[in-house]
Amino acid sequence: MSDDVRPAGVAGALAARGFGPADYGCLILLAALWGGSFMLIKTALPTMGPFTIVVSRLALGAAALYAVLKLRGLRLPARAADWLPFVVFGAIGNLAPFTLIAWGQQHVPSAVAAILMAAMPLFTLVLARVAKPAENPITAGRVAGIALGFSGVVVLVGPSALTEAGGGIGELAILGAALCYAVASLYAERVRHVPPLVSATATLTSGAVLALPVAAILEQPWTQAPALEAMAAVTLLGIACTGLAYLLFYRLMARGGAVLVALNNYLIPAFGVMWGILLLGEQPSLNAFLALGLILSAITVANRRRR
Repeated sequence: MSDDVRPAGVAGALAARGFGPADYGCLILLAALWGGSFMLIKTALPTMGPFTIVVSRLALGAAALYAVLKLRGLRLPARAADWLPFVVFGAIGNLAPFTLIAWGQQHVPSAVAAILMAAMPLFTLVLARVAKPAENPITAGRVAGIALGFSGVVVLVGPSALTEAGGGIGELAILGAALCYAVASLYAERVRHVPPLVSATATLTSGAVLALPVAAILEQPWTQAPALEAMAAVTLLGIACTGLAYLLFYRLMARGGAVLVALNNYLIPAFGVMWGILLLGEQPSLNAFLALGLILSAITVANRRRR
């Protein structure tokens, strides 16, 4: 009998592992932070360029994790050759998606960005099937889930993305970020032998180093005059939504494993929509809520296994 990763099945699996109130508190905080990142990016964009936001986020997140790393007596890789997997991982899992999200949010509300990012698990299912077909067989549930998720994306993005030049370009950028995260989740196996805190610090550091020349060439951050609220938003984005969020994620992964990821996929877009409504005054359309329902249902259907 296989585990059922629907919400009820997830809760039961976590309870069996001794997942208590403090753990659920950390889980909710993590989802609130990651869901809030879309709102913070939207807040910073009027007076900061997207590449400047990305390099600031990565640098602040890396600095926060490095401080924790030193306190715990851990070290970053010493040999240049050992950095290559982290450079690749940092480019795919941090630099590329962070950039696509920040750039895409110039064109879409934060709530829409959060909903589209919920498609990441569906991309992961498709890529896992391509990369490891023997371990990821085609099932009716997965096919139905992917089709349902694609329907949700079409409802949200609309036919303009396919029929008009430039139509839905912001939405497509966010979907590109979701695809990058899916690729990174598969590539992560190459660095699983490294302590999670070391891996996270190294990948964020690599991403920051890669992003710096891009931001310098394309935006000249030193010529910008960001508003105080933009600087506050980016500071929170880097230290809380990136640095602290990684610490919470790895703590919870040690407690709940992959079961946690299944539950977190439901919470992040919900928080993203909530922050957009409460703090930015966004008013998502009926299509946005319909798309959210379709995509979350798709995750449930695609991951449902026969008992």
